[in-house]
Amino acid sequence: MTIRTEAYGFNQGAATSGPIPAYGDHKVGVISVELDWAAISAARTAAGATAVGAGDGVAAIAIPANTYVLKVGVNVTTAEGGTLTIDIGDGSDADGWIDGVDANAVASYGPTYVLTEGTPNTVIGYSYGKYYTAADTIDVITVNAADTAVMTVWALVAYVG
Repeated sequence: MTIRTEAYGFNQGAATSGPIPAYGDHKVGVISVELDWAAISAARTAAGATAVGAGDGVAAIAIPANTYVLKVGVNVTTAEGGTLTIDIGDGSDADGWIDGVDANAVASYGPTYVLTEGTPNTVIGYSYGKYYTAADTIDVITVNAADTAVMTVWALVAYVG
């Protein structure tokens, strides 16, 4: 898996919308970014890099230190037109927020949690959100090559620092 931190096809800072909770008077808000995979692939090719393939990813949303992320979701607004599954996570867990959603369907997806039966029963994923003591990123990983899908990835956050 390769997480792309370079800004091929979108500007992570300029592409976010809504209140950035680490700045100003905003303490709770939604941070979002639109990922247009055709534009990202074209920009990567123009920069001499490879197109977005299986197992690639982008650091889509910067999360400031001392931020509690309550939920993360994705709205697919343009279907891939072929097979595309994505995972959304962070530096600790590549699919901790969303695991294996179909980006070849126009739909909205929220966090997915899996109950693992055992002693004790555990929930896999960030079921109660996650507190980031250090800056991190919300990452989108493509399980298949991404060519044409367009999606908005969002995070409901509370800055507590």
